[in-house]
Amino acid sequence: MINLRELKKYANPFFLTIRKDKILVNNKRMARLSRTKMNKIEEDFGIPVIYSKTYEYVSTKVGRFINRHKIISPRDVIIVGLSGGKDSLLLLHLLEVYRRKYGIKLIAVTVDVNIGGVRPWKEDSEGVKLIKHHCEMLNIPHLLLKSDLDVVELSEILTKTSKGMEFSPCFSCSVIKRHLLGKLAKEISEKENIPYEKVKIAYGHNLDDNSDTILANIFKGERLKFMRPLTKFKSNVVNYKDLKIQLEECIIIRPMLPVLEEDIIKALEECNIEYYKDKDICPYSRDRGDSIRRRCHEILEKLEEEIPNIREMVVSSAIKTVEFYSKNPYNIEE
Repeated sequence: MINLRELKKYANPFFLTIRKDKILVNNKRMARLSRTKMNKIEEDFGIPVIYSKTYEYVSTKVGRFINRHKIISPRDVIIVGLSGGKDSLLLLHLLEVYRRKYGIKLIAVTVDVNIGGVRPWKEDSEGVKLIKHHCEMLNIPHLLLKSDLDVVELSEILTKTSKGMEFSPCFSCSVIKRHLLGKLAKEISEKENIPYEKVKIAYGHNLDDNSDTILANIFKGERLKFMRPLTKFKSNVVNYKDLKIQLEECIIIRPMLPVLEEDIIKALEECNIEYYKDKDICPYSRDRGDSIRRRCHEILEKLEEEIPNIREMVVSSAIKTVEFYSKNPYNIEE
């Protein structure tokens, strides 16, 4: 890896994402970088320094979000759920900086799930090879956790045993991932003798995901639910008839919630970072079929053409509504 002491002669590494093959600028002004300094770094270290306005914009937005909601603390252990898709891959790059800022430890974890016999993250797949390459370039350890349980069959069991509820394979997929990642977090906490609150699981959910979820719950007549920056989950057991899946107590963080999907894609493209198009492989991804989530995404996408901040407004409305009724359970108008 790059000699940080030498790099500090030209820039502040607290505002740079450092890979073995390139350096990405998170904040040009705070990194104290000029074009001359960037040229000098490229000459002395033999790797390109990439400045992308979109990457800087996303990095700044995520950094402010992390600070405002106190998502990351010094010396945290962050387990990044890494599918290799655009969201989780960009998140991994943005969190790399916090190894220098806060002294955190990063571990990238990919879960090999069975989706009706389809395995988008099997070890010998091209997608997982790409994931491992990025982790190698970022000098971040990578683990592959495997589950042979069929998430399609699991959700069919839940649907049959529930009263009027229909469960998609996506639900059981999330259960399997949380089971394995939560178990890993507990093992790390016990092995390293640190409080469980210091071991956090990071997901790459973005603003599109959150606003789509809120609208989909409304259309399905369900309770208003949305994703939060930091959520403490209690231990739980999910019953699949004869099979019980244990979910450990854990903390899940979502630093990418304020960022639009289009900005994530643009940032990766401008930085020439290839991501795994895992949703092209998964048979139940949002872009396939005629699901409510797809319809919700298309509706908000269309509205964005006239109301650019419509997604922020949807999330803000949901949060304000939940906060109002939690403080005012008797529905007394303020």
